[in-house]
Amino acid sequence: MERGKRPHKSRIKRFAKDLIRIADSPERIARGVAIGVFWGVLPTFGLAILFSLPTAFLLRANRLSAILGTFVSNPLTWPFIYPFGFRIGQQILKVSPLDFSWGLLKLENLLKLSKSLLVGSSLLAIGFSLLSYLVVLKVVGHYRRRHSSGSPGS
Repeated sequence: MERGKRPHKSRIKRFAKDLIRIADSPERIARGVAIGVFWGVLPTFGLAILFSLPTAFLLRANRLSAILGTFVSNPLTWPFIYPFGFRIGQQILKVSPLDFSWGLLKLENLLKLSKSLLVGSSLLAIGFSLLSYLVVLKVVGHYRRRHSSGSPGS
């Protein structure tokens, strides 16, 4: 690896290049990414692609970009996304923070905990999907306008 290069930065660049190269309109690409991000942020635990594909089909979004959008959620990001969503859900539902005890593993307590996670993650999913739609629409549109003029190297 080159000195000064960060692996996550090269992944982001590769992701952006993959999106730009999809043969579809910027709107459909951005819509697909937003759908993938939405399902990726929800606690679907590995099933985001299965939910993203039919949603992308129904909303006439690009299915490949929907799949790429789900990659926002992975075992490396779950420890950040899910606790944050859980805390937001606790705040909205006015649930007091809980210290761990074995009693929390009772079904009624697990249902309360999952409700907080679902409510908070839903809000995060909406926010992140809207943000990703706007960013991808701007990036893909800008790149294509810039390179459609027939400049060298396009």
